[in-house]
This record gives sequence, structure tokens and C-alpha cells, in this order.
Amino acid sequence: MSETAKSIRHVASVVLTYNSDEDLFVLLPQLVRQEGIRSSLIVVDNASAPESVRRIREWTSLNYPDAVVGPSEDVQAWAEAHPEEARTSGRVFVIFNRENRGYSAGNNVGLRFAGFLGADAALIANPDMRIEDTRFLARLAEPLFADERHCVAASRVVGLDGKDQNPQREPSFWEELLWPAQYVRRWFGFSGYVTASGTTEPRAVPKVSGCCLLLRLSFLKEVGFLDENVFLYCEEAILAARIRSIGGRIVYVPDVTAVHAHRYGAKGNSARHIEFFVQSRGYYLRTYSGYSPAQLTALALSYRMLQYALSLKQQLSARGA
Repeated sequence: MSETAKSIRHVASVVLTYNSDEDLFVLLPQLVRQEGIRSSLIVVDNASAPESVRRIREWTSLNYPDAVVGPSEDVQAWAEAHPEEARTSGRVFVIFNRENRGYSAGNNVGLRFAGFLGADAALIANPDMRIEDTRFLARLAEPLFADERHCVAASRVVGLDGKDQNPQREPSFWEELLWPAQYVRRWFGFSGYVTASGTTEPRAVPKVSGCCLLLRLSFLKEVGFLDENVFLYCEEAILAARIRSIGGRIVYVPDVTAVHAHRYGAKGNSARHIEFFVQSRGYYLRTYSGYSPAQLTALALSYRMLQYALSLKQQLSARGA
């Protein structure tokens, strides 16, 4: 293999979808068009509704007739039987999970398959990301591999409201303790923990949004891939803590941009999402925060108050409807 060929990174894009086929059909062609890298595209459907699955199958058959489509074991078996074809740049895979075990578990299906394909790095992108830059992956891969301590690279991410969603920081103990009192302005769309970049050069940051980021595969293999103990929410905080634990870094690349076309409240039960968030945050705090037992108890009480206040609010809203 020539030196030029060696220098071209193999980057797999992993897109986890759950009843998000409309967004998916916008993003996938943008990822297929990526230049300056060897690419693989891995779509993982996290047990969507039958109608959504049908649309994904039909759209894939029409637009990417050579795609390998099926449950994980079938796709894996095909790749093992056709290793050279599986690693061909531009190959598309669509994996259908039989059950939804959450964000991290769903993404791990794609990430492990990316590792099997021999990818150097894998992009995690939500279906509602918009990536117009055809060299987006190549431009993120360069700073990711510029330093062996770099485990994650993330671009500037802008929401539909024009606000930046990267880079981020964790709340302090006191900020989090008082979370219930500030819930109204902080839930979902709040960007108070987004920090100013201050430079156009890549730099190490504490945390980035999980909606779109590039992960070094060797790092994922070292830590056993994403922590699957949370179903939804707090994945970014957990990832950042695991990177810190091995002396790694998250690098933010402000001169590369993607748009997060997320519509808050567009789907899902808000009460259920809040329950997921509180459970996930509790797991993160107990496992990764390093807080004392007294601090953990205080935060647990704070989140119980949050749940009670939201339950009361929903009851009052139901009475007024």
C-alpha cells in the first residue's frame, strides 16, 4: 500500500434512527457524498414502527440498491463472507434492531460493526443533522488524529434558532442542586452550559453535544464502547468522564460546521423523557461525578423535587384542558 493510501483515513458514519425516516433521507446522501476519506455508512434502526421500517427499506432499495440490509447477524454474516466488498469505500449498510435498548446500545451496534470493517474513526450523527460540507469528515479526522490523546473531535453545531450547541461544560454542584428552580428555561432548549469558543483553532474542551461527533475507534475498543447503562440522556457527560479517566481529550473544531435541525417537542412523551433524564443523571452522578455521599443525596432529593413539580404541573394542565 502506498503512503498516500495509508494517509487516507477510513471513517464510518453511524446514524441511529427511531421513527425518524424523514430526517434520515435528508442526511444520508450528505454522508455518502463525503470526500477526502474512505467511507462506510451504517444506518441502525432502533426498532422503529413497522411503517417507518417499510419506508426505510423502500428508500434504501431505490437509492442504494447495493446496500446490505437486514438484522445485525445477517449483515455481519454477509460482511464476514465478503470482506473485501464490505470494506469498499462508499458501501452502505442498514441494520434493523429487533428491540430498542436505547441510544448508547443502539449506536454500539453500528460502532462495533465499524470496528469490524477496520474503520479508524466513526461519526455518530443524529438523523436530524444537516452536513452540507462534503469534506466535513475529512476536516474533523485531521485534528482527531493530530494527537494520540484525542479521543473525540466535534464541529461547531448550530441549531435552527441560530444558537451554538458546542462546546459544553458540566454544571457545578450548586447549579445542579438548584436545577428544579430553573427548570422552565433549562429543559431541552436551554444552552446555558454552552461556552464561547474564543478561537477559530481546534482546542481541547470539557464536553460536546452527542448529536454529532467523531470518535477514534481505538479509544472505543479500549473502554468497551459506549456505556449502555443509560437508555437516553447524559451520554455526553458519561463519554467525557470516561475520556478524562484515561487521560484523553475532546477536541473542538470551530471552523467546521453542521446544523442540528432538531424540533423540540416534535415527538415523544415529555413526562417519559423527563423520567429517562432523571434516571440517567442519577446513574452518571453515582458512577462518574466523584461527589461525596452527602452531595449525591442532596442531588437525588433535588431531582425528586423536580419530578414532583413536573407531575403537579401536568395534573394542573390536564384539569385546565
